[in-house]
Amino acid sequence: MGLEVVSEVVSMPKQPGFSKANSMLKKLPTKKKTKNDKKELLSYLSGVYSITYFNKVFVFKLEYIHEGTLQNLQLPIPYSVLLDMFRYYKNDLEKQRVYNKKIGKKFSNQQGILDYDLAIILSKHSDYLIVLEDEKARATEPTKPQSTAKLVNYTPVNNAVSNDEINIDEMLEDW
Repeated sequence: MGLEVVSEVVSMPKQPGFSKANSMLKKLPTKKKTKNDKKELLSYLSGVYSITYFNKVFVFKLEYIHEGTLQNLQLPIPYSVLLDMFRYYKNDLEKQRVYNKKIGKKFSNQQGILDYDLAIILSKHSDYLIVLEDEKARATEPTKPQSTAKLVNYTPVNNAVSNDEINIDEMLEDW
């Protein structure tokens, strides 16, 4: 499994969800923030996947993703967004692991599971951007006032005739 580094910058396609990505690209984090985000991501992954040491290939792959130079990657993904995506899709990844066990797909170690989950996360990046835009739209959308229907207190009118007024003999005679 070789990694290829793309040296040219790809223009952003006009698809839903990419306006958020364009705005994120304009606000590139500082190196210090990037280092802290990377440490936070690796700390989270080591806790979730019980990994104490990440191999070089995985760390380089994260850097290529962050820089946007990984093959078939349309735009750079900051470490903080990767961390948010791992948290957001945590239940989906767990369901996929259960399904993989069910069908007999096994991984030799936790690093293999992490690589598989990273591939899933990358495939869902555009969906995640759309979810973020939807959440932002809902947050900025003015809330509609609740209906202010007034409760009317009424007593039901009983139109039924009481048992005292019914004469059974008259009814039998009519029959």
